[in-house]
Amino acid sequence: MSSVPVPDIEKIRERFFPYQLPSGFIIKAVPEEEMRAFLNTAFKDVFPESGEHPRFLLSPERREQLQPMYKLYKVLHHESFLFFDQNGSPVGWHMGEAEDMLTYYMRNTGVVPSLQNNGIYKAFLRRLTEYLTAIGYERISSHHQATNRRILIFKLKEGFDIAGFELTENWGPLVKLVKLLPQDRRESFYRQYGKLDHM
Repeated sequence: MSSVPVPDIEKIRERFFPYQLPSGFIIKAVPEEEMRAFLNTAFKDVFPESGEHPRFLLSPERREQLQPMYKLYKVLHHESFLFFDQNGSPVGWHMGEAEDMLTYYMRNTGVVPSLQNNGIYKAFLRRLTEYLTAIGYERISSHHQATNRRILIFKLKEGFDIAGFELTENWGPLVKLVKLLPQDRRESFYRQYGKLDHM
């Protein structure tokens, strides 16, 4: 009985990243600690807390208690990227991981407000899609606030479809989007939940 080889993700990643945009921005895979260091300084600027509905937050003590579970979670395939400007300063980030054996979950992506709507996210998403396809994923998923029309419309235009709705104690109501990568899987989704001429 022959075994199917496991993809060498690091070698595949090297084919796609670092990735330089025509505008001069560069997207690089980085260690998680480097990505999180920037995220910790930029997150509140990109995603300011509106304050209308307090979200559930873990206490530092509970976070410490959950470290054994975090170690198990880290066994999954994870990705960490930073987006750099022409001067080498980070201006955005992405983190994500395997949701299941078929699906890559885009956990969080952000670009500093002064550089949003410059095509950085679009270029990254398209490159990421090529990379994840090369690894062997068949689905890409993400969650977004139900009122975030800008990102919802953008992702629908990029081939994502609405696949669910979830109420969370952390982030409130979230719309789940999924991009189906193989044509036959996408056609199956549209046959079951819509029409093929909607593709």
